[in-house]
Amino acid sequence: MVFSGQKYDLSQMKEYFEKQIPQIRLLSDLSLSEADYKSLGARLKAAFTFSNRKEGLEDTMICHLVYWVYALVYREEDSGLCNELTEFCADLSQYQARHHMQLLLDTFANYNIDDFGYKEGTVEERCFRLIARHAGIPNDEKFQVFDLMEPYRQQNVSVDTMMEEIYSGLPYRSRYIFSLLDSSSRQEVIWEIRRLMEAVCSGSLTREEILMQYPTISACLVDYCFYWQESKSAMDQAK
Repeated sequence: MVFSGQKYDLSQMKEYFEKQIPQIRLLSDLSLSEADYKSLGARLKAAFTFSNRKEGLEDTMICHLVYWVYALVYREEDSGLCNELTEFCADLSQYQARHHMQLLLDTFANYNIDDFGYKEGTVEERCFRLIARHAGIPNDEKFQVFDLMEPYRQQNVSVDTMMEEIYSGLPYRSRYIFSLLDSSSRQEVIWEIRRLMEAVCSGSLTREEILMQYPTISACLVDYCFYWQESKSAMDQAK
């Protein structure tokens, strides 16, 4: 589905997301193009400028949540998620802005979207952490992250050591996404990627078996790991 045309309104976008969400793991598995993300944002911001629409904000919160996830996936380098969200809610009181973030958190429960058991922290901290977790590694940085982690795949190193050495080398957007996570979540994601790479590179499991064995890993990340391994094998054979 392409949102960049003029034929889709927010209600249709909401309907599309509601149909897709039961079939995905992370919101980034929706695989919205950058054009779709910008089209969604334009419609949300246009609707948000009218005060009478803010009272019915809860009706389109799934659209807001998807938008904020993809704001991390496609964000420009000169504007962080925190700044954009602050600007988006600029004409709201502090209470209303906090309420907006609480509605985002509620949307995870309302649609049975994985919240990774996050219970600690302020509303803002949990909101940013969950949005970052669902953004994951942007597609155009996935191969770079796999290459970065490849030397650690078969090493007997602790996750603390991996995190310390890998974090500073992450591509720009991935590093910003990781900065929104707490230390425990960063380590969990890094270790998860390492386990995925081991499973794919060993050739012992099929895609379906990996998805069953690792239920919280993005399906898109799994697919890209297979693509990366195929590309790596082809390059090794060509040498």
